[in-house]
Amino acid sequence: MRSAARAEEARGPLKPGDRRKIFDELASTATDTSAAYWIVLLLAGAIALLGLALNSAAVVIGAMLIAPLLAPVLGLALGLAIGDGRLAVQTAAGVLGSTLAVIAIAALVTLLLPYHEMTSEILGRTKPTTLDLAIAVFSGIAGALVRIARGDRLASALPGVAVSVALVPPLAVTGFGIGTGWDWPVIGGSLLLYGANLAGIVMSATIVLLIAGMHRDEVLDEVRRWYRESPRSGIAAWVGRAPGIRSMGVLKSIPARLTLVLVFVALVAIPLSASLRQITREARVHRAVEQASKLFSMAGHSFIVSRNITLGRDRTQVILNVATTRWFDDSARRVFEQRAALIAKEPVDLVLEQLPASSQDLGHLATMIERRDPAPERRVTRSGAAMTPSPGSHLAELRTSIDKALRLLAWPDSMRMVDFSVRMSGDTAAPQVVVRYVSRDTLTTQSAQMMQHQLANALQLSSVVFDAMAIAAGVRDVRTPDDPVIDTLLSILRADTAAHLVVLAGSVVPRSRLDSVLARIERDGASGSRVTVEQTRGGAIRARVDSP
Repeated sequence: MRSAARAEEARGPLKPGDRRKIFDELASTATDTSAAYWIVLLLAGAIALLGLALNSAAVVIGAMLIAPLLAPVLGLALGLAIGDGRLAVQTAAGVLGSTLAVIAIAALVTLLLPYHEMTSEILGRTKPTTLDLAIAVFSGIAGALVRIARGDRLASALPGVAVSVALVPPLAVTGFGIGTGWDWPVIGGSLLLYGANLAGIVMSATIVLLIAGMHRDEVLDEVRRWYRESPRSGIAAWVGRAPGIRSMGVLKSIPARLTLVLVFVALVAIPLSASLRQITREARVHRAVEQASKLFSMAGHSFIVSRNITLGRDRTQVILNVATTRWFDDSARRVFEQRAALIAKEPVDLVLEQLPASSQDLGHLATMIERRDPAPERRVTRSGAAMTPSPGSHLAELRTSIDKALRLLAWPDSMRMVDFSVRMSGDTAAPQVVVRYVSRDTLTTQSAQMMQHQLANALQLSSVVFDAMAIAAGVRDVRTPDDPVIDTLLSILRADTAAHLVVLAGSVVPRSRLDSVLARIERDGASGSRVTVEQTRGGAIRARVDSP
């Protein structure tokens, strides 16, 4: 009765004798760490590192296909499934040695590389999540099923299992992090990914092997025979000769062995869960910023030049560089923050940097300006000798071109260019253009850089030094008719045809003094319709420019 039940149990999903053969195959390949194993493993590590550095997914996949590291990992799962402590220690030593070998060869190849660029293939293996652990679990199930399946039905799936496991590439990234000067974020992230893959594979493969009945008495009998008759090589043989290894057992209870594996998986899953939450938050914030940014993207009026998102502990800061023909007021900033916070589910602070831009295509701006011959113009005298123009004529020509370029640039409505000056320190030096402007908003550094780039393109010069100086358009004291303040105020009037000049005359100011100031203003181009005189207390003359 008992023998019949045991025979019926032995049938199960596997034929009688299959479990013995499965153990022989898995145990033999898992403990075979001969010279050929190490050569192929080191080649796989070097190929993986080169593929990562070249940002080539195909090369990285090739390294996964030839890497033999899956064999000792499945051997470790087999040792835990059948309760063989000696096999578990031998295969664990093989996994550890293989891990160190791949890291070492990857670090060595990194040191020999002429450049150390952080490619997307490398970055993709520095921020693992619980999703990577799930992939490893499914890969471990597939790998165990393929190895215990009898016949050739699933043999074609072995390359796919090797790719899905992906044990070598994270170790190559670890070596890259060491070779580039101990980059700890890269090292820590890649080792965490490797730990997730290792934990997921060992856990799922152990469960599959238990379900397949690899813990039964017939397999344990085969284990004893295999130790007597099958010689081992490499690390397995060295570990097997260590004192106490032969008598080593493992937890006798299957639930206890599974608990041991699950604890390892849980320890890895904790940081992976935190990483997944962070990535989920980043995706949500980026989606919120993208949706809210549509407020500053209006065809023909504005577009977003750059976007910088900084995630804080419980709130996000966004810096938007917006090229615009008209300034956005503070209400637009508040609307953005409200919309983004609603989608991001956290406070969002906006730093809005507005760049003055033209509604025209700046790439075609150069065609609207007279083309300048890059070589100095040469004039012919009556005697036929060639003459190079004087530095003064060259500067005058350059000033004319700059004047046209600056006037064609469409400044925002609230900003008016008053005047400009050009300085040259030498024939080959870049011209320095100093622009004075009035505006209720100060030109930002990014705005000045954009204006400098536009001006250089328009003038067809390799570089231009651009300086922008804001003019205070408030009330200014006018001491004499020849006061330079009058020149500045009149420049503002000429820049803004809708502006109006208000002269504030003190009640005790002599009439002759006021008339001389007004005469100077009228003589230099300001008509009486654009000038208003208001009486104030005191004995000073002051003036301001009012813009609509």
